[in-house]
Amino acid sequence: MNHELYRKLMDAGEFYAAGLLLSDEDEKSPLWRYSNAVKEFLTHAPLTPYAGGRLYPCGKRLSENADGCRMGMTPEYSYTYRLNRGAVAAKVPEADEPLAREQSKVASLHPIQKHLVGGAGYTHSFINYRRILADGLDGYRERVNALTPADGEQRDFREAMLLLLDGIEAFRGRCVDYLKTTDAPEELIDALQWVPNHTPRNIYEAIAAWNFVYYVDMCDDIGGLDRGLLPYWKGEDVTDLLRELFDTVDCNDAWSCPLGPTYNGLTVQCIRASGWHRRPSLQLLVTKDMPDEVWQAAYESLSTSCGQPAFYNWAAYKREMNARMPQVTDEDLRYIAFGGCTETMIEGLSNVGSDDAGVNTAYIFADYLREHLADHDSFDGFLDGYLTAAEAVVDEVCGTLEVHRKSRAQYRPQPIRTLFIDDCIDRMKDFNAGGARYNWSVINVAGLINVIDSMAVVKKLVYEGGMKAETFIESLEKRDPVFLAMASEVPKHGNDNAEVNEIADRVTKRICGRFEMHTCTPSDGEGRYFAVSNQFNTYADSGSYVKATPDGRGDWEPLCDSCGAVHGRDTEGPTALLNSVAALRGERILGTPITNIRISKQNLPVLLKPLVEAFFKEGGMQLQVTCASKEELLDALEHPEKHQNLVVRIGGFSEYFNRLTPALKQTVIARTEY
Repeated sequence: MNHELYRKLMDAGEFYAAGLLLSDEDEKSPLWRYSNAVKEFLTHAPLTPYAGGRLYPCGKRLSENADGCRMGMTPEYSYTYRLNRGAVAAKVPEADEPLAREQSKVASLHPIQKHLVGGAGYTHSFINYRRILADGLDGYRERVNALTPADGEQRDFREAMLLLLDGIEAFRGRCVDYLKTTDAPEELIDALQWVPNHTPRNIYEAIAAWNFVYYVDMCDDIGGLDRGLLPYWKGEDVTDLLRELFDTVDCNDAWSCPLGPTYNGLTVQCIRASGWHRRPSLQLLVTKDMPDEVWQAAYESLSTSCGQPAFYNWAAYKREMNARMPQVTDEDLRYIAFGGCTETMIEGLSNVGSDDAGVNTAYIFADYLREHLADHDSFDGFLDGYLTAAEAVVDEVCGTLEVHRKSRAQYRPQPIRTLFIDDCIDRMKDFNAGGARYNWSVINVAGLINVIDSMAVVKKLVYEGGMKAETFIESLEKRDPVFLAMASEVPKHGNDNAEVNEIADRVTKRICGRFEMHTCTPSDGEGRYFAVSNQFNTYADSGSYVKATPDGRGDWEPLCDSCGAVHGRDTEGPTALLNSVAALRGERILGTPITNIRISKQNLPVLLKPLVEAFFKEGGMQLQVTCASKEELLDALEHPEKHQNLVVRIGGFSEYFNRLTPALKQTVIARTEY
């Protein structure tokens, strides 16, 4: 044990680094060392200020509050930690070398840098709020104490979980002691003296416990509130309390809350509480008999321009998960959820690499077009050649990611997830090393619609119109206005054109299907890679290194926003748009295919339900709605100070319009409004 280094780091306020480096690498397992780091952090990191209200902690997550942000190393829910080595070394120089070794253990994803598309080994998740509330942390301690380790590694596991529970208990005690020095209501202090150690006695204690462990997890996904809170709810109106909870999610730029597929009064209250909030991302699983009061709550919330909720096809997700992940039981499938922006996972039971990496299909296409268009005598040959090239990139990305995931499983544990996601305790195995009940990964696929539209132009002008390959490329590079006019006349995705839909079908079948030929670590051969098309706010960056494409975008301009039509190219109405998206065969994009649509507030009660139901009947998987009008968006562009709370859907989540880059603002404005 390196007690001298530990003391120096503790004196410097680097509590996480101190806990990590207390033991040498050959003394204790990675899980023990990182659990000790979390314990020291929870025991000593400055608390967030109490800001009034009925919930605590509040404000920024513990790792980012005004004092905590001065630390060079803090816990993080996806990558295990955040580290500014220079900041730590400036305080304790001898800590730099061991921290550098820690960083180097996990294999880099740099070889596929151009294909990360907003993800680089990211892993959102949902802790098992339902079980935490039902068992209480005292129940978790009993489970850990009852473990019978067979070897040193398992003994380290047991000790690590007890260290975590000690750290959480110290954190809870500090919160209670601090609140007693403030004007916090007695009901809050009383609640935190009971929960989360014990089962909540009422709905208020349940929400207070949920909020507390949400902060312990460092504020990732808030979880399925209408599912998890139901046992403690006696019909009370807790909308205002849920709204306060949502304030903390929004404050932390945090993530998702799945609702359904069974509904209750809390479903409605969650939707009502989301009005005027950009976060959490509400993900409403839609069934054919979803009650009218849920639809009505959705209309009311969306009319506040918050973009909540988004709609998910419960029947389609259930069918596809049954077919492709048969190990997920029907009972567990009731807890399907969409972590982070919207990556498909099972709440409290899964480890899903979410936007683990990506494949930029437009980047591949732009290069293949320029290098190989003249090599092919037929459109089918050109399309097949491109798809073969894209498949090779999928193989490379999955291979590189596998090396990263294996090193992550060995050296980069996730202590809080290991404690709070089933079945890590029962298996005595870290979350990243296969402890979770289900393991798979989703990889972000960018630029699909640009490729489909560009293929339609190539087919029409070169292989049907007789334009020479050299002339086509030269005209594209020069942005020849006659060429661009001809290309703009070619039918595009979003208008239910049969030829374009056929190209869409062929492209997604080959590219998205290729992922499933690979297995992911750790999975015992059961885990798979799935595509997700979820460009959130990355589609501008993902286009910033892609040359001009024949669909009309110029050099370095933004790519498509997930699976809908490219920025206003849908000219035949909303049904045609959604039929085109259905032609992509969204079930192939099981990680979730995002579709954005803009509907005017006055048309929302008339259009939304029939559009969603018809789209889902045709196989659509997901639909999300922006209700801000073009006039409102243009005014926000000119007078941002008047529209501080204007929210739009962007990729898989909602975002304040004023926070978007100028390029992204223009793409939102260009969307067709129905």
